[in-house]
Amino acid sequence: MRVAFTSCFSAQSFKQQPVWDQIGAANPEHLLLLGDSAYYDADGSSISMVKAMDPDPFARHAMRRLRDQLNQPQFAKLVRRKGLHIHPIWDDHDFLWNGACGAQVFEERLHAHLIPPTRAAFQAYRDALDAHEPATFPQPSDPWRSDIKEPGYRMIDIGNAANPVRLHLTDGRSYKTAGGKDAVLGAAQMNALASAIDTSSEDTVHLVASGLVFEANHGETWMTCEAEHAKMLELARNRRILILSGDVHENRFAVPQPAGKWSLFEATSSGAALRTGVTIGALQCNWGLLELTPENVVIELSQLHMPPRKRVIDRRTWKLIPGP
Repeated sequence: MRVAFTSCFSAQSFKQQPVWDQIGAANPEHLLLLGDSAYYDADGSSISMVKAMDPDPFARHAMRRLRDQLNQPQFAKLVRRKGLHIHPIWDDHDFLWNGACGAQVFEERLHAHLIPPTRAAFQAYRDALDAHEPATFPQPSDPWRSDIKEPGYRMIDIGNAANPVRLHLTDGRSYKTAGGKDAVLGAAQMNALASAIDTSSEDTVHLVASGLVFEANHGETWMTCEAEHAKMLELARNRRILILSGDVHENRFAVPQPAGKWSLFEATSSGAALRTGVTIGALQCNWGLLELTPENVVIELSQLHMPPRKRVIDRRTWKLIPGP
């Protein structure tokens, strides 16, 4: 089984997006979009402009940004591939603005009116990806639905008896508190995630899709919420967990720390179609690919003008196999 993953792309400044041709050539069965499928607060917009919008103008703005991405020719070609299952989650820029935390927005109320339209836009995006047809996305004159719930947590078994793989799609924005100190996912999501991991067979590989990186020296990470960070490490003591993350506009591979008899792994791929500073800096064309067999999990991280970086995890021991 092959699972591709990436994040952070903008149709406003990047009309050509060769990353989708590269992913298509790898022929994955699944594609994880790990947040920032559009930038509502950049590329001719700003945080202050978004905050000043009423619900209808913001809905049109968000829908237009996502519609432009769906209509980007290379992306649209990949979306129309019927055998490919595409799983998007959101992060800050396709939620509201840089660093936006849903729990904080609700608590402060000043910009809470933007929550219903952003949920509507993202659900319409998910629906178009599920339909494998960009043309099903709402047109500018179509009304937006105000009754859409947050994306929340979703679990999908994507493997089989010989190769059990469980995909966990997380929502790191709706319940995130200010600075992430008290919550990244929130109690309900963490409990659902923990239950889905704990009740699985021991040989199941768990792919946890996260907009935020699990560990980093700076920026937004799970580390700001000690309780949720510790809970994930605890879960990794008895289950095989690989976190797939985005956000940081580069590729990374990490083993946050040994957890009991097994390790916890993280692979990050961010910067599918933008520059390191969104519109400034080095051009990015970053993506990752997993190949999961009953014996191994092979991780390849690809970027522009560089050979892929590979890591191999022994599925039995859940430890890295030393490279050449």
